[in-house]
Amino acid sequence: MSDSRTMILQMLSEGKITVEESERLLNALNKEDEVRNSNKAENKNTNQSPNINVFPNIPFLEATKLGINIRDIAQTLHQTVQQTIKQVEPGRKELKEKMKEFGTWMEDVVETMAAELTNHSNLPVDTMSVDFIVPAPKEIDNINTFVIENIYGEIHLNEGNSFKLLVNGQISKKTIGEMQSSEWFTNKAIKIEEDKMFIGFNNDTSIKGIIDLNITLPAGKKVICKTINSSVRIKGALDIEAIKTISGDIRVNDSNISNTEIESVNGVIQLENNKNITAQINSTSGDIIIRRGGLNKLKINSVNGDVNISESGIALETEVKIITTAGDINIEKLNGPWKSVDATSRKGEIIIDWKGNASPANSQKICIKSGGEGAVLYSESLSGNIRFH
Repeated sequence: MSDSRTMILQMLSEGKITVEESERLLNALNKEDEVRNSNKAENKNTNQSPNINVFPNIPFLEATKLGINIRDIAQTLHQTVQQTIKQVEPGRKELKEKMKEFGTWMEDVVETMAAELTNHSNLPVDTMSVDFIVPAPKEIDNINTFVIENIYGEIHLNEGNSFKLLVNGQISKKTIGEMQSSEWFTNKAIKIEEDKMFIGFNNDTSIKGIIDLNITLPAGKKVICKTINSSVRIKGALDIEAIKTISGDIRVNDSNISNTEIESVNGVIQLENNKNITAQINSTSGDIIIRRGGLNKLKINSVNGDVNISESGIALETEVKIITTAGDINIEKLNGPWKSVDATSRKGEIIIDWKGNASPANSQKICIKSGGEGAVLYSESLSGNIRFH
């Protein structure tokens, strides 16, 4: 019996759901299994990969150079949590809390898988500490985009006058062999293609150790970052194209977030002091926090994580769309003109303190218009609470 079915039966035995509700849940999971098996059979017959557009807003639907088939993880997380809440029609606080527990259990599964993939806990006996600077390549002045991938540790990026790459951590002596540390890193972890520089390690490179990358780049350079369960921290006037992680936290300060994709399964995503944010942010159960920034075109999708936006600026062209399944949405202390606020929650509480002309509404939907031009703010949750202060 699968863990999801075990959880449903446990909820039934504890009186959190009725027999009818449990049957609807189990039927929903059975239908998902049928669809999944059908897709597998079809893909086997046609020798094609599954259609990844079925769930376009869930993190890591496409397997990346991280070398993991994240599609199955993301689909399971999304389908189980969302379908469970939809089928049960949650109207009780106890059930919502149970679903949060369900989401936490899923987080633990992802954490365990990520830890196993990176092998951080099994350092070899011949481990040595490393702390060295990698010389800048001769082509550095022609590099505009930096693709940084590290499944063995953290990525720290800062703005500076020139390129600098500091590597530190612990690694097996056998991995480096007779080479100098910086020579080994240059050969194994740096590649240049036209105006792009690839830095770091993916699953194609097997090493024993923990390696953190600390990189300084001049302002305006384009950046793409990927990790598994380690954090990504970026500070300074860099152009962020994409950040993807499974369970590592993401923190970006004072950077240019324009046409940016930010994805995490259960890491916390925190954006602070970033102006004119134009981004698609996807999270399964990690919280999303945006503070003291400027909002332009922002779309956020979350299953179980909360979304908090505060002390940020809005303008005439601002459009914000936030959709969660069970996560709460909290918006407060926004500065600037606004046109409309739409909030919909089937089973959560809606509180809007903003003053304006309220359209006919009920406990599930509230729409308020200011009477002027400005930002359009849309929020929707299946069972989470929505608050505008």
